[in-house]
Amino acid sequence: MQKDRLVLGAAGKKYPDAVTVDVAPHHKPDVVHDLDRVPWPFADNQFTEINCHHVLEHLEALTPALRELHRICRPQGRILVEVPHFSSWMANDPEHKLRFSYFSLDAYCRGQQKSWLLVDFGFELLERRLTFHRAFRRYFFHRLWNTCPLAYERFWTYLMPAEHLRFVLKPLKS
Repeated sequence: MQKDRLVLGAAGKKYPDAVTVDVAPHHKPDVVHDLDRVPWPFADNQFTEINCHHVLEHLEALTPALRELHRICRPQGRILVEVPHFSSWMANDPEHKLRFSYFSLDAYCRGQQKSWLLVDFGFELLERRLTFHRAFRRYFFHRLWNTCPLAYERFWTYLMPAEHLRFVLKPLKS
């Protein structure tokens, strides 16, 4: 039986219902692969669900990775992405090469801000949200900042740093 779920950056965790990928062989993934090297070793439209949990920030460039995610995800599939917000203490890890804001994926998503990127693929943005430390959730700031993310990132981000960004994407395919 072919698995239709992919977990990128498994970091040693086992997922019996998924194909796991990691750059480090000692994590014992199903597939050892450097995600900066494209194309990835998967067929077009192979997966229904792809999980990118704290992986994209380690890559050299975002566009090639998103192009590959688009290629290997089925048309009705979902891509779940979690990355550290640029204000997070986690964003300062020396292994992190990319920084992400609430609007980082807009250029790749239909209906978002005008794209300055000329890409030959795109996504529907199904969900996006900032997550915060429980101290800020206690006072419901997370609800406010997810309602007005531009104001948050321009004026409040360093007073109340976010922890993560979560995105759910659906590839747009003809």
